[in-house]
Amino acid sequence: MESTKLGRTNRRTWLVAIGATLGALPILHLLRLYLSPDEQNHARTVPLGPVDTVIADGEQKQIVINGAAVLLSRVGLEVTALDLTCTHASCPLKVDLHLRRILCGCHGGAFDMNGTAIKAPPTQPLRRFETRITNGDLFLRIPARGSA
Repeated sequence: MESTKLGRTNRRTWLVAIGATLGALPILHLLRLYLSPDEQNHARTVPLGPVDTVIADGEQKQIVINGAAVLLSRVGLEVTALDLTCTHASCPLKVDLHLRRILCGCHGGAFDMNGTAIKAPPTQPLRRFETRITNGDLFLRIPARGSA
């Protein structure tokens, strides 16, 4: 005769339940990431601070913002921002202020300080990020990943 105790859970049932819960956590995490893509996939505007503090008039300087290397150049109240990612193979670029060139170490390409490709293999200019100055503060618009 089999005895069934209602309301009591044996050790095996608990272990199976705990194992199933722990096994489901990575799947639930991946599902959450899939259903709510990270902010890197969306365009966003990033405040950089007072323009005079960020970059002086006539200066060029490299910054890293949210993982993206950017070359800022300022003339008066005009600030340009170039994405320092090679348009040929997405390699990181190095700014050489003495040569006044932006160099790619992967395949030997080069850009001038305005982002124009001047030495192959890249043929496309560097991507420009939109900038604006509002109430003395500099803002940089980083487009969505994969957009031009």
